[in-house]
Amino acid sequence: MSLLNPRVFGDADRHAREFAEAQPFRHAVIPDFFHNEFGERLLAGFPRFEDRHALNEMGQVGGKAVRMDVRDIGESYRELDRYLQTDEFLGLISRITGIPDLLYDPDYIGGGTHENRHGQGLDAHIDFNYHPRTNWHRRLNLIVYLNHEWDEAWGGALELHADPWNEAVDRTVSIAPLFNRCAIFETTESSWHGFSSIGLPDPANGTSRKSFAIYLYTRERPPAETAPPHATIYVPSTMPGGWTAGRALDGADLTDLNQRFSRLRTQLRYLYDREKRFGGEIASLKRALEEARAAQRFELQGYATQSGGVTGVWPDAWAGADVSARFTPTRAVRGLVLQLWCPRQLDEDQVLEIRVGSVGRTEKLRRDARTTVRIPLRAGAGTQIELAIRAARTWTPARTGDSADERALAYKIVSASLEH
Repeated sequence: MSLLNPRVFGDADRHAREFAEAQPFRHAVIPDFFHNEFGERLLAGFPRFEDRHALNEMGQVGGKAVRMDVRDIGESYRELDRYLQTDEFLGLISRITGIPDLLYDPDYIGGGTHENRHGQGLDAHIDFNYHPRTNWHRRLNLIVYLNHEWDEAWGGALELHADPWNEAVDRTVSIAPLFNRCAIFETTESSWHGFSSIGLPDPANGTSRKSFAIYLYTRERPPAETAPPHATIYVPSTMPGGWTAGRALDGADLTDLNQRFSRLRTQLRYLYDREKRFGGEIASLKRALEEARAAQRFELQGYATQSGGVTGVWPDAWAGADVSARFTPTRAVRGLVLQLWCPRQLDEDQVLEIRVGSVGRTEKLRRDARTTVRIPLRAGAGTQIELAIRAARTWTPARTGDSADERALAYKIVSASLEH
């Protein structure tokens, strides 16, 4: 049985037009989303506020509690969870938004029930863009509000921004968090949204802003809308509007400023800790690359061992401007034979300065051709031999449009072998 108000299905085409034409970015607002009786059941079963579910990015208790363990809240939420997975629900949202093949998130990452208390706000932000476990593309936010009474003077309305970084051009759409009202909006690199701090009068003491949210995903996304992975990005709030020089601050003003600075400091601390973590991960990757480079071996045929790393040669056998390798024959050797291929994209034939042990020579490689280079070499077993090759010119495929490869390539080593 559908949990949605039948009018939502009947008005789907109208909501689709509203979604496609909406500003500052695509969104739709649907009143009376659930059957009224089911909406009341969700409100009645809404979980109580607990400190353990209200920890911010720094592990401190804040004014927002989130329950992502939706199936553990109660039977009404288990029923809702089952419905959100159905073809009926996902098909309807695809019809309204024009986004096919939507995927339900069983983890409810960032979603579930949200409760915001007096003093809580949410700075304008764009959301993380990939699911952390599945790596799906995040495409839509769907929020249903569960507040019978809400005065716009209390703040807390959902605000959609054109550009919160630039107040001169920012345009804002405000959506009051009223009972059983659904807000659906796309999540892109410009879908900035948040809500102003909640300020409740004494008669409304104990009231809170309640909602249920689910984020929907797809496996693929249009390339023009795709960006590198990132976490949620916030835009800190500026000074309150209307303040001028000479203003005397009262208690409410100081509370407002303390909240703004507290959110800003929390965000900066979170970014600092994240940068340290990323820095550690980058350092680990660099060490792993250095170890892999040190363990790399020259593809040398013959009776020899290799000590030390090889530089200037990639695993696909392409060589850069400078190549060095060290090897020790286990049988007497009388020569080194190299089969080299020169790319046609070079402006001229390649010129190599080759040194093997004490023997040095210059070789020319014709473009788009394979060249055999034989270097006489007299060395007994156990003699360590060093090979060094310097190329006169290189080619970067990305600069000539051949591929996205940014490496500076000089030639390719087809084979290398020792003569015994």
